[in-house]
Amino acid sequence: SLESSTRKMDELSHELKLVDDKVEKYRATFEKTTNEAQRLKVDLEKANETIEAAQNLVGKLEGEFHRWSTQVHDLDEQLKILPKLSLLSAGFITYLASQSEDKRLDYMNQWKQTLNVDEKFDVRKFLSTESEQLGWKSQGLPSDELSMENAMVILRSQLCPFLVDPSSRATEWLKIHLKDKKIEVINQQDNNFTTQLELAVRFGKTLIVQEVDGVEPVLYPILRKDLAAQGPRHVVQIGEKIIDYNSDFRIYLTTRNPTPELLPDMEAIVNEVNFTTTRAGLTGQVIGEVLM
Repeated sequence: SLESSTRKMDELSHELKLVDDKVEKYRATFEKTTNEAQRLKVDLEKANETIEAAQNLVGKLEGEFHRWSTQVHDLDEQLKILPKLSLLSAGFITYLASQSEDKRLDYMNQWKQTLNVDEKFDVRKFLSTESEQLGWKSQGLPSDELSMENAMVILRSQLCPFLVDPSSRATEWLKIHLKDKKIEVINQQDNNFTTQLELAVRFGKTLIVQEVDGVEPVLYPILRKDLAAQGPRHVVQIGEKIIDYNSDFRIYLTTRNPTPELLPDMEAIVNEVNFTTTRAGLTGQVIGEVLM
């Protein structure tokens, strides 16, 4: 009947609405789940990237650890022989700066053998850096081993350096190297030599004294550092005068005479640095010029 059919249709419509509601609910759940899955995928990718970065960092740190461990071991070994290397270097500066290349090499080999030090030990690398040596070369110092060793001695010596410099190249290098200091360049034969000396000592200047074939007696108290304390000040006698001594004062003596005559008492208070060119040194200079 019509009434029965209508009722049946209403029931089916109601059931269809229920199905539609469930479909809509499932669709919403599916969309939510899909979004959540996408978010999880992005998070997983980030996590994997983080893990990969962490693994790379751990690998690098492991490599650094091994490198540091090796360096620590090397430093421990170097510290064990540091007193010997320091003794060798001090001996080189004190006793060998006036010697030729051959004699320097002979003495150093003997000392290395006596102290049981590796024959590959290089005093230049111990007392200076490669960048320092490149800087000296750029300032005009010849690049041969003798000149580099001498520059190291000049800048490290506790005694006044006495440069035996027939070519004057080392003296010119020294002027450039010390240009940032309050530098004065004078000849020992200048009429106002003593006055210039007094002013340099008083005001802490750096004094380069040229043409020193024989050291004037007026320099002895300064080279020996015969200082006397007067309250908070230190003074030194220069000739007949007592002059305030400035701790910044430095003095360098140079001569072009390849065979200067130094009295024994003078040899004890200056450090003779021999720049006389030998065949090996000349070869080194020529090679250095070619490579520039």
